[in-house]
Amino acid sequence: MMSARRQSLQKVPKKRMVARALGPIALLVNERALFTRMVSRDISSRYKGSVFGLLWTILNPLVLLAVFGFVFGTVLKAKWGVGTKDNFSLVLFSGLSVFLLASECLNRAPMLVVQHATYVKKVVFPLPLLPPIVVGSAVVNFGVAVGLLLLVQIFLTGKVYSSWVTIPLVVAPLLIMLTGLVYLVSALGVFLRDLNQLMGLVTLVIMYMSPILFPMETVPAEFRDYLFLNPVTVPVNELRHVILAGNNPDWVAIGVYFLISLVTLLLGYGFFLRCQRGFADVL
Repeated sequence: MMSARRQSLQKVPKKRMVARALGPIALLVNERALFTRMVSRDISSRYKGSVFGLLWTILNPLVLLAVFGFVFGTVLKAKWGVGTKDNFSLVLFSGLSVFLLASECLNRAPMLVVQHATYVKKVVFPLPLLPPIVVGSAVVNFGVAVGLLLLVQIFLTGKVYSSWVTIPLVVAPLLIMLTGLVYLVSALGVFLRDLNQLMGLVTLVIMYMSPILFPMETVPAEFRDYLFLNPVTVPVNELRHVILAGNNPDWVAIGVYFLISLVTLLLGYGFFLRCQRGFADVL
């Protein structure tokens, strides 16, 4: 009798662990219609009232790429590393595209729940869906930037690499990582309002302490490994290998990064659920 009861008690935590592990995935599956509608609304509201509207999602990266091409290609004639023929503006643009995706998600995270206080107090809404909505909205701009990068690469080289089919496999772990971080930061932002100011500094550190503006080879060997603590280092490196060099990604690096991203997502999701109980008291 006692052993049966003990076994039943042991099963409860396991069930909770499984439910927690599948939580973010199950949430997106169950609320996919609401998720799609909210992402669309978020993107539309960003350009509401503007003359060009959604066309800005194309104009912004297009102008950025044109400026990079003129300044670094025509004026400075910059080269990416020693002995490389890679187009400097495309290398820089590919890295900045990843950074802008991460920056948009992280900078919106601290005030995410605060700006949707109505959802906390008055409206029946699945609050854990907010972080994926932010990431989903940012992915649209990122997708346009990557598409533009591919078109320019084809125009300049006349080549289409088979490695491009692996782009989703390179980007997916980054999206998982960002969703987990948005869960963590958005929950903390309800209680620590200074986090909104701090996040601007954090994104600056992420930008300058990653191989966005410089090749990894230029970093002294004793400091190089520390750059992999940056959440955008692996995606930046691998996206360049896949798109610009036409090489397959480093599957070991992607695999390790995926596992770390998954742990970050589960920890962030669990932390958000725990903090959610106190949101209404603070807001």
